[in-house]
Parts: sequence; structure tokens; C-alpha cells
Amino acid sequence: MFTKCKLRLSNCTYLSNHLRKINKLVLGIESTFNDTAAAVVDQNGSVLGELCYTQDEEHVVNQGVDTRVSQKIHAKLLPNIVNEVMKKSQVSFQDLSAIATATKPGSPFSLRAGLEFSQKLVAETRLPFIPVHHMESHLLTARLNQNIPFPFLTLLASGGHCIICVTQGLGQHLILGYSLDEPPGAVFDKVAREMKIAERSGEFRLNTGADVEKLAIHGDRKQMPLKIPMLNVQNCSMSFSGLQTQTLRLIKHSSEDEYANIAASFQFTLTSHIMKRLHRAILYSKQEKLLSDQKPTLVASGGVMCNSYIRKALQNLCNITDMNLVCPPPKLCSDNGIMIAWTGMEYLLAGKGISEDPQKERFHTRYRNFSQIKLILGDY
Repeated sequence: MFTKCKLRLSNCTYLSNHLRKINKLVLGIESTFNDTAAAVVDQNGSVLGELCYTQDEEHVVNQGVDTRVSQKIHAKLLPNIVNEVMKKSQVSFQDLSAIATATKPGSPFSLRAGLEFSQKLVAETRLPFIPVHHMESHLLTARLNQNIPFPFLTLLASGGHCIICVTQGLGQHLILGYSLDEPPGAVFDKVAREMKIAERSGEFRLNTGADVEKLAIHGDRKQMPLKIPMLNVQNCSMSFSGLQTQTLRLIKHSSEDEYANIAASFQFTLTSHIMKRLHRAILYSKQEKLLSDQKPTLVASGGVMCNSYIRKALQNLCNITDMNLVCPPPKLCSDNGIMIAWTGMEYLLAGKGISEDPQKERFHTRYRNFSQIKLILGDY
């Protein structure tokens, strides 16, 4: 009787390992800025385990991220975070099909920490290595649990970038418009810092764009009107530096009692700017048949998409233009390991993007592999 039980247990263990080999698993590692994260996903989009450490506390004193400090924190935390994720996932490195790591774009110090750790791990485990484009992983996260066929229109808005593009396939993105200067997420954060929202509420933490969103709820945007950028420019690109200058100047010459009105006006103006450029891109994409003839999809992702006001505006725009809006949950819009693991999985299943020599891989601080076309859209 006991012998049979042992045999059954052995068979179950063998079957479990066999199924794991059939069901591909990818470990994803994210360290492009100040989030240290890892996750394991399977080919069906199930998340077996994930962890994300945000280095906010370490950067509060400077009210901004010190990238050299981030590098040291990444190097210290990555081994523990990956081991903990593997435990949570209840898998061993032998069960994995590949390791995927964000190698571009981002802070050079943070990218170096993640790549060096990954190269060492790949050398030890002899697993295939897939370098991942951080920005592409944001948009592909929408396909984690939804069947979204290529091509689709994409809005990526974060603290580092703002891009409107047509995603035609893996590694194939046609840029229609992009931020000419400051990214929107960074401008949100600067407005929050200038208002010192966290300090005024008695909290010792970083001021963030989320604080501006919360404050804007109590304001009247009409009391502090701001000029929408690039109203007479006939393309899909964006500019946020002028709006930033307007807003910071207004804050300096206003009392704290007016901050809520300024926050509401700033949020409305920035959102209106993005919507107008995006509307132009939608019309152009449909006219040039860059999207499906049936109801096309707009994927909106990146940290700025955690803002519920902007998400609501996107939904209104999609209703008007007959587009299907897909936004990942806010947790997956900010930087995380799940999006890196899933992007690695997409490439693995397609048989693409696997490094021939992981030890020769290099990180890149600027985004690449995004094609660009110049648009003069006089009719849109």
C-alpha cells in the first residue's frame, strides 16, 4: 500500500514537471528606473508569482530619483526578489523556458544593474535570454489576458515617454506622434513637487502625479485657465514643456487656496492636448487604412494611464470615433515584472528575439525599433 502511494506520488511529480515543460514559463526582470520587479508568467497569461519594490523611501530626501542610488538598490534587491518570486511561483529554474529582461530604454545605471544580474543568472541556468524593450512591454501587456490582434493603435504615456503609434506586430511600431520635450508623467510630478502636496498634508514621501489628480477633484478648472499647446500644429506630436512653464509660474504667483483650481486646470489642459493629438492620429490611421476595417482597438498604457480622469477622457474619445479602448489595470500600467515576462513570452512563442549570445547584450538608454514617419495632417 505504501509502495503504491510512493509510486503515485512519483508519477504525479513527473507529470507535473512534464506539464510545466509543455506549458512554457518565462521569468521577467524589470529595473529600468526606480522599480525593482520580477514575475513568472505562463503562455496562457497566468501570473504564477510576482514582486515589485518601488524605491520611493530612498529618494524622498532629494524629492527625485538619484539613479546611482537606484543602481545600488537594484543590485542588492534583485537576487532576493527573483528567489522570492520563484518560491511564490512554486517552480525551479529548470522549469523555466526563458529569462526576459528590460534592456532599453531607461536610466543607464538602473539598466546596467538589471542586465548584469540577468547575464549572470543566464550563465548559471543556461536558459535562453530575451532582451525586452520596456516601452513595447507596456503596450503588449494589454494582450496578457485579451485577444487583441495586430494591428492596433497605441498611446504610451509615462514619466519617461509619450508616443502615439500603430503597433503592426512584435517589434513593428509606426510612430505617428511623440513628445517633443517633456513627458507628461514627469510634468505631473513637477507640478506636485512645486505645490508640495505631500508636505502640506504632513506626509514624508515623494510628491507624485497621483497627488495632482486627487487635488484636482476639489478644484474648478475655469478659475485658472491654461493654454492648450500646439492647437495650430498639423501633426500628431505633443509638447508639454510650455504647459509645465505656464503651470509652475501660476503656482508661484498663487496662494495655496488656489492650488486645487490650478490642479484641475492643469489636468484638463494636459488631457485635452493628448486627446486632440490622439484624435488626429485616429482619423489619419483610419483614412490610410493602417488599422482593421472592423472596430479597431486603441491600447493605452504607461504610468500616466493610472489617472482615472485621463482614462475617462480616452473612453469618451473612443466612443465618438468608434474605437475599442483597452487599458491594462492600473497595477499593470506602472512599471512591473509581469509586463516584461509577458513580452518575453510573446517573443518566445513567436520564435523571435532570443539572444544568440546573452553575454554580448548591451543596454540602450533611448528607445529604438520604433519606426517614425513625418505627418503633415492638414485635413485632420
